[in-house]
Amino acid sequence: MDEDRRDPKTGQYTPDFTDDELLQALGEREPAGTVELADVFNCSQPGAYQRLTQLEEKGLIESKLVGGTKVWMLK
Repeated sequence: MDEDRRDPKTGQYTPDFTDDELLQALGEREPAGTVELADVFNCSQPGAYQRLTQLEEKGLIESKLVGGTKVWMLK
């Protein structure tokens, strides 16, 4: 991640893509794995997983295990 993507006040990184963009990408590919969505946005797998988990906690998406792999779907 580039230093210029850090918020100068909080020190946190700003995302390269919005939740709406992530939801749209998921809708076009569902069910989709974390790695597949991370590849779409050229971000790390842990970063994508964190964002997807946040969306799941908000009730916007859901997940399930398929053959040992977590996949994500729109609600």
